[in-house]
Amino acid sequence: MKTFLNILISFLLFLTTSWANPNAGESYLFRRNSTGLTDVVTWDPQSLSILGQRVFVLSAEIHPWRLPGNPNLWADLFQKVKDNGFSCVSAIFSWNLYYPAPDTNDGQGDFQAGTYRDLQMFIDSVQAAGLWLIARPGPYINGETTGGGFPGWVENIGGDLRTDNANYTATWMPYVNVIAQLIAKNQITKGGPIILVQSENEFSASSVNSPYMQGIINTFRANGIVIPITANDKNSGEDGNFSPDLPGPGQANIYCGDSYPQGSNSWAQVQSIYYTFHEAVAFSNPLCLAEFGGGFLLNWGEEPIGGTGYEIYSTDLTDADYENVFYKDAYAQTARIFNVYMVYGGTNWGQTAAPVAYTSYDYGGGINENRVAGPKMNEMRLQGLFLRVSRDLFGAVPLGNGTNFTTSALMNTYEQRNLDTGAGFYFLRQATSPSTALTTTQLVVDTSQGTLTIPQFGGVITFDGRESKILVTDYAFGANKNVILYSTAEIMTWSTIGVTDYIILYALPGQTGETVFLFDSEPTVDLSNAPNINSTFSNGTLILQYPLNGSQFVTIEHDNSTLVAIIMDKTVVQSMACTCSAKWRIFQQLFLRREVLVGGPYIVRNATISDNVLFLTGDLNGTTTIEIVAPATVSRVSWNGAAIQTNQTSRGTLTGLNLMVEDFGLTFPSFDNWKVSGSVPEIFPDFDDSNFTLADQTQTNYTNLPPLAGSQVLYAQQYGFYGGNLIFRGRFNATGEETAVNLTVQYGFAGGYSAWLNGIFLGSSQGNSTVSLSTDVWTFPDGALVAGAENVVVVIQDHMGLSETSTNSGKEPRGIRGYALVGGSSTFSSWTLQGNQGGAAGAPDTFRGYLNEGGLYAERIGAHLPGYPDDDWATGSPLTGLSQAGINFYRTTFNLSILDGFDVPVRLSFTPSVITSNYRVQIYLNGWQVGKFINNIGPQTIFVLPAGILFRNSTNTLALSVWSLDATGASVAGLELISDGTFATALQFVDYEAPDYSDQAALRPAGTPQSPL
Repeated sequence: MKTFLNILISFLLFLTTSWANPNAGESYLFRRNSTGLTDVVTWDPQSLSILGQRVFVLSAEIHPWRLPGNPNLWADLFQKVKDNGFSCVSAIFSWNLYYPAPDTNDGQGDFQAGTYRDLQMFIDSVQAAGLWLIARPGPYINGETTGGGFPGWVENIGGDLRTDNANYTATWMPYVNVIAQLIAKNQITKGGPIILVQSENEFSASSVNSPYMQGIINTFRANGIVIPITANDKNSGEDGNFSPDLPGPGQANIYCGDSYPQGSNSWAQVQSIYYTFHEAVAFSNPLCLAEFGGGFLLNWGEEPIGGTGYEIYSTDLTDADYENVFYKDAYAQTARIFNVYMVYGGTNWGQTAAPVAYTSYDYGGGINENRVAGPKMNEMRLQGLFLRVSRDLFGAVPLGNGTNFTTSALMNTYEQRNLDTGAGFYFLRQATSPSTALTTTQLVVDTSQGTLTIPQFGGVITFDGRESKILVTDYAFGANKNVILYSTAEIMTWSTIGVTDYIILYALPGQTGETVFLFDSEPTVDLSNAPNINSTFSNGTLILQYPLNGSQFVTIEHDNSTLVAIIMDKTVVQSMACTCSAKWRIFQQLFLRREVLVGGPYIVRNATISDNVLFLTGDLNGTTTIEIVAPATVSRVSWNGAAIQTNQTSRGTLTGLNLMVEDFGLTFPSFDNWKVSGSVPEIFPDFDDSNFTLADQTQTNYTNLPPLAGSQVLYAQQYGFYGGNLIFRGRFNATGEETAVNLTVQYGFAGGYSAWLNGIFLGSSQGNSTVSLSTDVWTFPDGALVAGAENVVVVIQDHMGLSETSTNSGKEPRGIRGYALVGGSSTFSSWTLQGNQGGAAGAPDTFRGYLNEGGLYAERIGAHLPGYPDDDWATGSPLTGLSQAGINFYRTTFNLSILDGFDVPVRLSFTPSVITSNYRVQIYLNGWQVGKFINNIGPQTIFVLPAGILFRNSTNTLALSVWSLDATGASVAGLELISDGTFATALQFVDYEAPDYSDQAALRPAGTPQSPL
C-alpha cells in the first residue's frame, strides 16, 4: 500500500510533468538529470529541482556540536535562519564525536539522545523549521575541528589516510555505514528534509585516492541513499575533482566548489571566476558553491584586540556590504546552490577545536556565537526572500557581462534571461568593487517592449560605494499575473494575500526609483498613501517615479484585481519579516498561500491563522510598532499568546500598540567566595602514578614525524588520549653527572608546556599561531638532582587539538617527540602518561563526552563538576592567583534570575593582565569546558556562557584552571559577566541538566585538597 507521502509525491510529479506554469520557466522532468534512483531531486545546468519544481538553494552552514547548550536551542537557530531568507541548512557531522573508540556501542557509535550528538533531533529540528538539509558526513570534514573530524585513534593506523589504504578503509567503513543509514531514512524521498549528501570534503583527486572517493559513494548507495551526492572541491571549483563531466572514478552527481574571496586585511576586488571554472569542468550541473565565505577564520594570536577577536572583521571586511556585493556577484555567475559558511559559527568548546582555531568560532557570521542575529541577516533576508519567489531566475541563462550595459564605465553588469518566459535579470555593481565612491548610471536593458535605457523618464540609478543591485525586466508575479516591465529599485519579495497581490520595492534612503508595470488598459491608481510618488500611464505602461524615503503604499486596481506596490527605503524594509503559516511549503503555486507580512519585530518565528485570529510568535530587541499585511478575514492578532490591540490603517494594514522589552531588573552578580586547590601533585616524586598508563611502546606509524630521541614512543594518540592537558612522568636513576634534560614537545599551534625535576621547576616553553612544538634544554638547578636515587622529570603539556589531516604526511602526534638526559650515561628507565580520566574509550562523563576534559588532576577527580565537595579547599581567588609556576584550580558559584519570556545571552569577560604574563586559563561552567584563555597570545578575552548550560534560575558552578608558565606566578586581572542584550522571546528555555559529581564519583579517583601555589 502506498503511504500518503508516496501518493502526494506522485501527484506533485504528475502536476509538474503534465502541467507547467507558463510563467515559471519549468523544464519537463524527463529532460532533467537524476541519480537514476529517484526523480524527487533532479537537476540540469540551470538549477536543482525538487518534486519537479526549480528551486534556488540558499543554505546556512550550522554545525550541531558548536551549540553545546541544550539541543532544543537548535530550533532557535533554524527559525532565525528561515525568518531571514534561507531555505536550507548545511551541516558537517564530526566522526570523532560519535566514535571515541572503534567499537563504540558495538560499532553503532554514540548518538546519545538529548545531547549535542543526537543527530536525529538535529535533523528533526531542521525539518520542523521548514528548511531543507545538506548532509556532509565526511568521513573527513576539515571544519577547523580536531583531527578534521577523524577520531584520534584513526591516526594510529599504518599507511596513508584518505586513500584506499585497506587499514584506513577498515576505520571509516563502520561509521559511514551507520551515518548513511541515518541519512537515508531522513531523505526527502522518505519524508525527511535531506536533499543532498556530500562525500568527503575539499578532497583532491589522484590515481591513488580516487578509488577512496568511489568507495564512499558506493557505501552511501549500498545503504539506501538515492538523492544526489555532491563533491566539494577547493580552489573555487577550478580543478574539477570528481566532477560527473570529467573522466575518472569517484564521480559525484553534482560538483561544487568553495571560496573565501575576502582578504584578511583589506577589501578585495571581486574575482568573477566561478562561471568560467564551472563551464570548464561541470557543465551538466547547476553552479554549486558548497562553501562561500560568510566571514573567515581567525587563528591564535591574530589581532589581540579583546572581545572574541572577530568583532573587527564583522564590522568591515565581511559585513552586510560584503554580502551585498560578493553574494550577488556569485548569483550573477549563475550560482543556484549557494551555502554560506558560517551563518552561525558557534563555540569550539572543550577539546573540539583544531590547532588553527581558538574557542570562539563566531566566524563573523550573521548570527553571532551567542545566537544573536545581527545586521548581516537583514541583508540576507532581502536576498533570500527575493530568491525564494523569483522562480524565473532559476531557469535563466547568462547572456553577457561587462561595462557595456551602462552609461558609466565604472559599473559592471551581468545579464541573465529566462528563455522560456523572457524575464531578464541584471546584476550591477561597481567594476572596482572595493570602491566607496558614489556612482550614478543608466542601464541598457532588453525588454518585451524593445531595448530601453533606464530610467527612461529622468533620474539615474545610484550606487553608494559598496553596493550591488539585482534589477528585473518582464518580471511576472502574483495570482493576478502582474508584470513589471522594468524597475530601477530592487524587489524584496511578492506575495498574494487574500485576493490582493503585494510587491515590495526598495533602495537606499535618498536614492530614486522608476518602476514600470504593463497593463492592457489604464488602471486606477490610489496615491493617497504615497504622496511623494508620481504616476503616469502611457502606451500600456504604468510608470511610477519616486524618492526612497520611509514607506509608501500604491494601490492599483485593474480588471477587478488589486495590486499594492509597497515602496520602502532599505532601512525600513530591513525591519520587515515575511513569514508564513505552518502549512506553507516552498512550492507556493501548488498550495493555498496563507502568507502574511510583518514589520517591526526582531524575529518572527511562526504565523498561523485560525478563524479570524492571526497568531504570531517571535522576539523583540526593543520597543517597536508592529505592522501587518494579512488576509481581510483577520481581525485580531495575538503576539506570543497575548492579544494585542490593532487598528486598521488607511493603507490596508493592521498596526499594533508598541511592543516592548520590559526591564525586569536583572543584575549580574560579582564573583566572590572562591575556593582554591593546587592541581599539579604529579610534579612531586612521591606522587602515586600507578594508575597512569605505562608508555612502553617502541614503534609508531607516525612515519612522517618519528621520535627524535628516546627509546619509548611518547605520542598520546597511541595510548588513547586525544585531547586536553597531558602529563608525562619520566624516571631515571642518577649518577650525579646529569646536568640537564633535552625535550622536544609537540603540542599544536599556540600550545606550551612546563617541566619539573623532583618538584623543582625547570622552565616552560610555548608556541604561537605558527609554531606547534618546542625543543629546549633545561638545566637542572643546584640541589634538584638526587644522585644514586630515582629522579622524576614531569612534563605538563597543553594539547591544542589534533591537526586537520590530509594524508599520512598530515599525521601529527601530540606529546614528547624527543627526550634525552644531558651529561653522564643515564637514560630514562620508564615513562608514564595521563590524559583525561579513562581516556577516550572509558571517560566517566559519557554525557558531555570525552573531549570535554583533559588530564589535569582537578579534572580527573571531577572538581570541575557541580556538586564536587570543596568544603576543605582553601579560600583563594584567581584575581590573587599563583605565586610560582604551576596550576591552581578555582571554584565558585553564582545565581541568576532570568524570567521566562526573556532571552539574555551572557558572556564571561576577562580583563587581560600585562602581555608579558604567561598564563593559561580553562573555563568550566556547570561541568562543561566552555573556553580557553591564553593571556599572552590572545586574541579572545570574552567567552560565551551558552544558554542551557548556563542555568537561568538555579545555582551555577564556575571553575577555572589557572596555569602559570612563569616562575613568578600569575593572576587574572579582572573577571565579570556581561550580556549581548535582553530580548523578549517566544523561546522556552530549560536548564540543560548534565550529570554532576555525585553521578560520576564512583568512576573517578578520590581527591584530597592540595596546597595552592
